[in-house]
Amino acid sequence: MSKTLFQEALQQDRPLVGTFLQIPAAEMAEIAGHAGLDFAIIDVEHGMMGIDVSIEMVRGCDAVDMPAIYRVEGIDHHRIGQALDFGASAVMVPNIKTGQDARQVVDAAKYHPWGDRGVCPFTRGARYNAVDDDPDYYQRCNEQTAVILQIEATEGIRNLNDILEVEHVDAIFIGPFDLSHSLGIPGQVTDHRVLAAIEDIVQRCVARGVVVGNFPVTIEQAHRYIESGIRFVAYGDDTLVAQRAYRDVRKAILGLD
Repeated sequence: MSKTLFQEALQQDRPLVGTFLQIPAAEMAEIAGHAGLDFAIIDVEHGMMGIDVSIEMVRGCDAVDMPAIYRVEGIDHHRIGQALDFGASAVMVPNIKTGQDARQVVDAAKYHPWGDRGVCPFTRGARYNAVDDDPDYYQRCNEQTAVILQIEATEGIRNLNDILEVEHVDAIFIGPFDLSHSLGIPGQVTDHRVLAAIEDIVQRCVARGVVVGNFPVTIEQAHRYIESGIRFVAYGDDTLVAQRAYRDVRKAILGLD
């Protein structure tokens, strides 16, 4: 069965809207997909799920034909390849600071000749038998699997040009909260210094033809990011959306301000 890939979704002539998933339940992925979101980021870095549940969440994304982006905990050759073995459409790696970091990620995510990803043709991502049924599996994976690098520290901004020189990086994703922390103003994501840093990242990426994503937690932030050239936004996460919805429902029922 074919499924929509994140790289294919990026070809649409409009911004993409998705979210992070931190609640360890495949149903959250299905809910997001049925709501019409374009992608979901399964957040193993900050989320509450283990490996077994994360596989089910990839399945949940597939069930509603929504590309699954799998955020691993960090630069870990095994975990990056494993996320793609699970069948994720893209892998996201946090806190990339140097060109060498970027090369390590690509090396882990791509097969020869683009990288050195561990090979097993019997995984879920390979439909359990790439030996008999899919001789072009390795090259197709190289072409279709998206590599997304997070820039969320001043060191990463300083070295962004080197990072963008690395081949087979498909997108940059900005982490505004970590970026604010790196700038010495934790949580102040609307501060002019954070916004200036975001603008700098977007301009340099666009100049190199690299797609950029960002993490708004308000509708106003989402509009601002999209107007600045951001191509995909991950609006908050499932915990934030649920907490706000329950809070606002309670206030509305009780007539509270």
